[in-house]
Amino acid sequence: MSSSKCLTAIIANRFSSHPTMQTILFLAANPKDTGRLRLDQELRDITEGLQRAQKRDLFNLEQRLAVRPRDIQRAMLDVSPQIIHFSGHGAGEQGLVFEDEIGNAKLVNGAALARLFELFADQITCVVLNGCYSEVQAKAIAQHIPYIIGMNQAIGDKAANSFAVGFYDALGAGRDVEFAYKLGCAAIRLEGIAENLTPVLLKQSTPGSTTVQPKPYESTPPTPPVPTAPAAGEPIEVFISYSHKDEDLKDELYIHLANLTRQNKIKPWQDRAIEAGTEWDTEIKARLESADMILLLITPRFIASEYCFDKEMQRAMERHAAGTARVIPIIMKPCDWQDTPFSKLQVLPKDAKPVTSWRDLDEALLNVVQGIRKAVDSLAKK
Repeated sequence: MSSSKCLTAIIANRFSSHPTMQTILFLAANPKDTGRLRLDQELRDITEGLQRAQKRDLFNLEQRLAVRPRDIQRAMLDVSPQIIHFSGHGAGEQGLVFEDEIGNAKLVNGAALARLFELFADQITCVVLNGCYSEVQAKAIAQHIPYIIGMNQAIGDKAANSFAVGFYDALGAGRDVEFAYKLGCAAIRLEGIAENLTPVLLKQSTPGSTTVQPKPYESTPPTPPVPTAPAAGEPIEVFISYSHKDEDLKDELYIHLANLTRQNKIKPWQDRAIEAGTEWDTEIKARLESADMILLLITPRFIASEYCFDKEMQRAMERHAAGTARVIPIIMKPCDWQDTPFSKLQVLPKDAKPVTSWRDLDEALLNVVQGIRKAVDSLAKK
């Protein structure tokens, strides 16, 4: 019997017409030094969906929150799950983000996860990694597990939650994993979110087997290039993240950046540059991924903004941690920014004195631009 037929037989046996109880292990981690996620909402919506499902008696949902690496192996030993669902942050090649002993971020890479899942390969049928850029870990784990789902780029809270709800609604109705995956993608699309191509379904990678489930409804988009340092003489791409309620301050900063722009040292971008008819969310994400430097204009309104704080800032910090972009927080107005994910970074202006607290606004912004110029020169040398 060929290896592909062997795999088909294994999967058919695990998802037979006489199903037994399936235990789902929900693992969540949102360290205090990372962007806030609505993991509680995701867990609640999955629970409610399974409770009302046609096949609800066939599923048992176990949860482990604020998960540390050792908590994973303990939970797998304690509950013997068939389906594992991770909800949290991902950092691409660096790994998935769990918590350390004091609640800060601790990365676990795909190789380590693959070795752990290999030990439980006789019982686990499916793994869902509902975190940004988790396709890397999914490919590693796919050596040992029949089905695994990862994300090929950043995914927002709403899209991640919609996918999870659609996926488990389908399983609860007695459908198989491939159908559940497609319904999860469709659920994202139904919400009007342009992220339905982000989830990727992989099958156990044995010789002759299908490794990637085609994405539904649309052709697969090309994989975005890995950000690299700009070539000598090329301007550094600068992404400006700000609240629209602080547009006047953003415009003043733009004026002070004019000399760096004219000298071809930087190429600043902000969302007002989006052309009519362009899908704004997709454009923002693309610019955020290609930027070499990301400026965060910190004000009370920035911190209160779900899009600025939970999406743009979160992804900016992930790229900073991965070494693919330099993040510079600029304290524009007095606000409670201590103990935020970016508070560990050196901020501007000097002594973290808010721009609007200086006696002269131009003097404050000059101090900011001088700090940006130093960072630009440093990046250009590298």
